[in-house]
Amino acid sequence: MAQPQVELRILGPTDLHGPVDRTGSYILRQPKRLALLAYLALATSDGYRRRDQIVALFWPDLDQAHARTQLRKVLHALRRTIGSEAFSKRGEEEIRLGPGQVWCDAVAFARCIETGQWTDALALYRGDLLEGFFPGGVSQEFEAWLEDQRVALRAQAARATWECSSLEDLAGRRVEALALARRAVDLDPDNEEGVRRLLAVLDRHGDRAGALRLYAEWQARLQSEYGAEPAPETRKLARKVQAHRKGDSADTPARLTPVNPARVPIEGTAPRSHIGIAGAVLALAAVAAIGLMISARNRGRDAANGDPRVAVLPLRGLGDSSDVRVGEGLAEELTTALAQLPNIVVRSTARSLDAVRAGGDVREIGRRLGVDYVLDGSVQHATQRLRVTARVVRVGDETTIWAGAFDAGDADLIAAEERIAAVIVDSVRSRLAHRGTRP
Repeated sequence: MAQPQVELRILGPTDLHGPVDRTGSYILRQPKRLALLAYLALATSDGYRRRDQIVALFWPDLDQAHARTQLRKVLHALRRTIGSEAFSKRGEEEIRLGPGQVWCDAVAFARCIETGQWTDALALYRGDLLEGFFPGGVSQEFEAWLEDQRVALRAQAARATWECSSLEDLAGRRVEALALARRAVDLDPDNEEGVRRLLAVLDRHGDRAGALRLYAEWQARLQSEYGAEPAPETRKLARKVQAHRKGDSADTPARLTPVNPARVPIEGTAPRSHIGIAGAVLALAAVAAIGLMISARNRGRDAANGDPRVAVLPLRGLGDSSDVRVGEGLAEELTTALAQLPNIVVRSTARSLDAVRAGGDVREIGRRLGVDYVLDGSVQHATQRLRVTARVVRVGDETTIWAGAFDAGDADLIAAEERIAAVIVDSVRSRLAHRGTRP
């Protein structure tokens, strides 16, 4: 197919370019004509629209006959600028912008999002749809459609920005990753999940003061505008960042205050929908911890203080970048769960991530971190399911001493993790004591 001769840019500053002997400036000076062209570019990219629907949006105060006359006049003016073949009809009642006649950045952006071309999508998004544009004389339905499109495209741009940030992060370009993460939050400032992701990125890259400042600003905004507090998972993440900042150049995170087992619901007393991923992943931590402790005791390969040293590597994402983020989050949870057990030293996730980025096999990474064991694995999403695999490898001879695979429902991880972690850690402590291990 030949390259369209007309380019319509409506993301950010509007622009219309046609053949050399034509100019789009006339249309750009006519708000309703520009609005109609933008509407047809977006709304008919996948099919036709009826004329009576179009005239109801753009000439709500006119009767059908006069409104249709106005539509014919505008279409005639548009054809003179962008070409006689710009529009195609199906019968007398349906019309669309001719396929391949006009290239539109908003349509190209949406297709890039659908196909996961995140960098290309981000390059196309220069600002809001029809930025600063508010045509008069249109219906409330059109105004609502325009606002909905702006919100949807902005959210898609935020998603593309997060994906690009993850790619930069994986490549070790931290400055670029942070800049993109901040832009993603700016694009979708009311999305608390985005705020949490930026908190995690700042914390992972050592800017804990910046993370706590971001949280304070978010908390103040919620209180001022809505009289509300951040969500429990956001508050929990902020507490983790604050705890790291107070203690946390240390490799092993500060131990949490022990939870009274009598106050913690055990599995079976809570709805099963709250177990999900957290139960599977933290179970990996429990089993791995048992294997590590027993193996270390039997072989006498403990560190100088008698405690085995462990590093949890980011679980590899086998799908898109969302799997990568889940893998990093699960590594953080595994590290936290293992760190609550006595007689075990756990390297920080930041150090483990740096070691992985430096490259090498398990033995090289383990030696670089100065640990006896490495816990790694993988994460892959399927339809409403999450497959998590993990293994514990002895660094000295690269022997896998434990491995497991779990399929879990794609449930809310954070909502149940503290309760489940408390139960599992208490259970592990009891088992070790029963085997004669020092509690």
